[in-house]
Amino acid sequence: MKTDDLKYDKSLLTAELFYSAFLSLSEKEKENFFGRLLSNISYKTTAYTSSGKSLTKNQYIKHIEKISKDVKKGNFISHEDMLKDAENE
Repeated sequence: MKTDDLKYDKSLLTAELFYSAFLSLSEKEKENFFGRLLSNISYKTTAYTSSGKSLTKNQYIKHIEKISKDVKKGNFISHEDMLKDAENE
């Protein structure tokens, strides 16, 4: 048996043990687990702005909503105008 096979078997065994343990939880414990999991995901970095600032999922959604509102109001620069500005710098 190769080392890679052992790693695969170990991770597969770990996943199976986790799944088995999860199934043994009560419905309330399963709900709590998923609630904590989803809550935790909301606080992790999902995207980055063009300036490199990290954004959580909720911040990213608000960022996109703001951009959409700006575009609807006409607050944007066309691709052609941006290229012209870049040439002049």
